[in-house]
Amino acid sequence: MLQLRLTGKLQKEIGIKAAALSDISDNDTLLGNWYANIFTLDRRKTIIFVNEKTLYSFIIYGIKKTNIEKLSEIFVTGLEQSLFFEGITSSIIKRMSLEYGLCQFTKTESKAVLGNMNNLVDLYSHWVYHDGGLKKCDLSEIILRINRTPQRNIGWEYSINVLRALLGLEATKATLLSE
Repeated sequence: MLQLRLTGKLQKEIGIKAAALSDISDNDTLLGNWYANIFTLDRRKTIIFVNEKTLYSFIIYGIKKTNIEKLSEIFVTGLEQSLFFEGITSSIIKRMSLEYGLCQFTKTESKAVLGNMNNLVDLYSHWVYHDGGLKKCDLSEIILRINRTPQRNIGWEYSINVLRALLGLEATKATLLSE
């Protein structure tokens, strides 16, 4: 079962009261839990999802009140797309989707992950604006680039390589093919 650990800002946006959140519990899924926060990017509401074990991240932009209530579905779809762009096989993606079929919302608990998430928001913002904004940038390439940025909290490893190791796959090249 997936536990999405929501920041206070995202809880407020969704309209979830603290009393309605589930208790934090151990997770038996392969990748563990994910953190989620909302921020504004190029005048659009954007949600960032960060894995607590690997610091692997992706963003979904253009969030509206009408679809934010489907946050768990948005997460699973975004994860599937992100893993597909990473070259993860469809059988592994399907397994991940099944593991995350049920979802609970909890509060955050790791200040280290929250700090990394804030840094990742800055990186996403930088690269999107650097590449001309959301209408001109290649968001999938930016997600690939950011997940190939060394992260201190995982021993200066790349998030994608830690994720691939948990999935039992080989590490990827440190650089993107387009560079």
